[in-house]
Amino acid sequence: MRSIEDVVRAAPAVGPLLYTRQESLTTYLARTDHISSSMLRRFARGEAHAERGYVDNGQSRIPQALHAAMLEPGRFEREYFVLDADAPAQAFAEKDDLLDRVWLSSAEHAGLRAMQQAIREYPRAPLAAALDSGVRELSIYWTDEAGARWKARPDCFSADTIYELKTTQDVRPAAFARTRRRFGYDLQAAHYVDAVRRLSGRIPAFAYIAIEPRPPYYVWVYELTPADLERAGEELALARSRYRAAAA
Repeated sequence: MRSIEDVVRAAPAVGPLLYTRQESLTTYLARTDHISSSMLRRFARGEAHAERGYVDNGQSRIPQALHAAMLEPGRFEREYFVLDADAPAQAFAEKDDLLDRVWLSSAEHAGLRAMQQAIREYPRAPLAAALDSGVRELSIYWTDEAGARWKARPDCFSADTIYELKTTQDVRPAAFARTRRRFGYDLQAAHYVDAVRRLSGRIPAFAYIAIEPRPPYYVWVYELTPADLERAGEELALARSRYRAAAA
């Protein structure tokens, strides 16, 4: 995996029409002047076009915590609080922002640690090395040839490969394929591939890291085939075209 410096240095152009930012997830989500893959996916599902902001329905609490713990440990320390019954009272008193944090039980935190371990010890691919050395949670903003403005925030990438972490109830191929279709994951994949291609000048591979968020925390890695990405690219082009027309 290449470093951030290597990826940016390899970019064909970084300027007003293409730039990156190291920023918080909250800041990224608040930027509505550029369109994300999540906005496109909601639009493709027929949800209200005007509702651009991110809405958490509560179901993403543990998946979000896993992303933070796995990819942004500093953010996890700042934004999450583990309610450990064995911790001394002084540990609570020293934290003056507890009401602003996401609270996790000790059991939930143990589950997060177990999921991290399962991913890092996955025997069929060197995920630990890839996630440690890749570019993690970097915001990419660009303006395309039609003047439309887009943004992407891949979980982890280099100029060669994008890894996207997904929690799922069933990692088996047929079940995860249904999940991909249901939630429009491949549209997101094509959007991220476009972002990294513009940044690095190369077309990267794309792989899902799928994990079941319950014991025994089964993990499976799915790399999209060129045919998968071609179909997803066609779906993305259509979704973008329809989104631009609806926004006009």
